[in-house]
Amino acid sequence: MGTLYYFLKEAVRGFYQAKLMTFVSIVSIAASLFFMGIVVLGLINLQSILEKTKDQPEIAVYITDSVKEGSADMDQLIEQIRQMPEVRLAVLITKDSAWERFLRMHGSEMLESVDENPLPATLEVYLSEQYRSSEDAQNLQQKMQQINGVENVRYSREWIDLIERFRWYFFTASVIAGLILSLVLHFMISNTIKLTIYARKELVQNMHLVGATDTFINMPFLLEGMLQGLIGGLICIAAITFLRMSMIQVPLLWGPETFPLIILSIGVFFGWIGSLSAVRKFLA
Repeated sequence: MGTLYYFLKEAVRGFYQAKLMTFVSIVSIAASLFFMGIVVLGLINLQSILEKTKDQPEIAVYITDSVKEGSADMDQLIEQIRQMPEVRLAVLITKDSAWERFLRMHGSEMLESVDENPLPATLEVYLSEQYRSSEDAQNLQQKMQQINGVENVRYSREWIDLIERFRWYFFTASVIAGLILSLVLHFMISNTIKLTIYARKELVQNMHLVGATDTFINMPFLLEGMLQGLIGGLICIAAITFLRMSMIQVPLLWGPETFPLIILSIGVFFGWIGSLSAVRKFLA
């Protein structure tokens, strides 16, 4: 217990011997962790949006009014589309059902001047998993457009494809930025520990002379870096919590319950790696 107390006391002492660098290092850790946390939360929410769209129709086939509901032509048209290998499921939305859905979503004000139901019967098409690419959907769209009785075909996943592309670009840019921030954090923490070592250089040399082990000498510096990471992580968690409280009305996902613990662990890890690099170079 006495040894642990000594390590902690020396680690805290290092904070005061390089006040400015320690402050800059902690702020850098907190800012970097905050950026990484926001990136991860953004990816989680984008993935959630994409997962929800799996149960939505990808293609809407609008049927002309000349094809009556319940007629042989309607049955033939539906069966022709359902037999296509790209189609996993096709659900008919009748004119009346389309009218009721429109009223639920938009109210009756927009249709007050309309004498009769202007909405067409629609076939909502769900694609098979292997045909869910944008190119396959567009090819299917062209094939369906040639079927007699089809007025128009709309590919409804264009915005989903846009989100998927954005997710990829966002992920790539985030990885690059994360690597740069990791190098910056390593540099900041390492140089802060180096300053602390320089300030206690004579003490370290004397400890070597009296037979102190490398672990005993190195541990306070390693703890100092880990404490910097811990404090930076706590500041990051406080900032994310404040952001979450200020956006409480926005339906966003804020990660698993262990997310704050993960942030703290990453902060301590950065602190440990940075201080370990400095210790190995100057106390080897």
